[in-house]
Amino acid sequence: MISVEYVLAEPGFRPHRAVDRSAALDVKAYLPVPTDSFWEDFRATVSSFSIEYPQSSVYINGKKIVTELTLDLLQQSEPQLRFFSLAPGQLKIVNAGFKVGLSTDQPDKIATMLVCARSGLACKNAIAVINAPGIVDEHYPDWVGIGLINHGADLHLFSHGARIAQVMFLEVCVAQERVVEELTTVGERKGGFGHTGV
Repeated sequence: MISVEYVLAEPGFRPHRAVDRSAALDVKAYLPVPTDSFWEDFRATVSSFSIEYPQSSVYINGKKIVTELTLDLLQQSEPQLRFFSLAPGQLKIVNAGFKVGLSTDQPDKIATMLVCARSGLACKNAIAVINAPGIVDEHYPDWVGIGLINHGADLHLFSHGARIAQVMFLEVCVAQERVVEELTTVGERKGGFGHTGV
């Protein structure tokens, strides 16, 4: 059995299951409070992207922005809203808003947390976890960070609290390792890397 403890940056950032008994738990983007120049900088980012990539689109939390009016409405309705941006090819490590402590009652196993992409973001928007699966060990003491990359051609903006990845917990066996002159546990099979066909 794996035991999991959390320290939260603020309420609402504990990983959670969107569907009962799903194997993975959603995690969110935890962003700092915006500066006074946030909206000005934010609009400049969107504007420069639209000029540099005129055939591409801008998305907020996976949904396409149709017009500049969308930004006006957002600023008026939620002036404290903050975002991070991912341009095509850009990599960013995003704070997930929690620390995690892992342990297991099995002495021959190690508890770990795997970080994976959300299927919708990956398949529909080409937003992936760069080192998927990311591995968080039992002894990791800091805030969990999610390494995201934009493999697509559009600009993606994610707000504070947006679901950006998912995690799952596993027990990993502790292997009995040794160095030998020849391997004793392999058969006659040869090849690899697709030698039997695609």
